[in-house]
Amino acid sequence: MSRHVTIRLDEEFHDRLKARAAALGTTVSALITEVTERELDQDRTDFLTGIEEFAVHWGYFQERFGN
Repeated sequence: MSRHVTIRLDEEFHDRLKARAAALGTTVSALITEVTERELDQDRTDFLTGIEEFAVHWGYFQERFGN
């Protein structure tokens, strides 16, 4: 079952969103759904957290293992 959601976007942003959807060959609704699902994906969140932690320690890895 799907539900309808109403959001307000300023005109310029909506135009950009429509252009991006058209370039990708999809609809605005499908694009918003895809991006939202990606944002709520726990594996993605965990992955990005891991990258941030790795970046904090990047200096150590360069020192220890070189470039």
